[in-house]
Amino acid sequence: MDGPLITAWTIRIALLLLLACLLLRMTRPWWSVSEATLRGVWTAGCLVFLAHIAAGMHFYHQWDHRHAYEETAQQTYDTLGIRFGGGIYVNHLMAIVWTGDVLWWWLAPQVYRQRRPLWGQMIVGFFLFIAFNGLVVFKEGSLRLAGLVGFGVLTLAWLVVQVRGKPDVSHVETIDH
Repeated sequence: MDGPLITAWTIRIALLLLLACLLLRMTRPWWSVSEATLRGVWTAGCLVFLAHIAAGMHFYHQWDHRHAYEETAQQTYDTLGIRFGGGIYVNHLMAIVWTGDVLWWWLAPQVYRQRRPLWGQMIVGFFLFIAFNGLVVFKEGSLRLAGLVGFGVLTLAWLVVQVRGKPDVSHVETIDH
């Protein structure tokens, strides 16, 4: 595999892992999904996302941040008509936030479980904003279509969860051995 393919496939895999983790989190009340599985998928997504950033910096920018900034500014200008390279910092922020969240979950799982839901919602909202822009706004063709399908699946799953509500576990029978 060459550099462009590595760069392209690492982001695709990272986004698929993000999608998988979000769907598993939403459907967890109905499916038996362990916390270890969720944490593993979330961690894998983060690691592959970090590999994507490293691949992009290596294969496209030769580790020159100024070049990455200028290329991002040009892509933004070509797509939106605005010369803005700050998107590179948004990607770096996503890497920091995702890595911090993964480390928090591994190093202090009890505290992580007890955090306010708003923290997780803000993180997911931030990631989805970046994913939407990366797939739908800045891509075209099959990648844009894949992004729209992914967001459609997430939206549909969220709507089903909202309409159906969480299951009432007080009526679930348990068998003690």
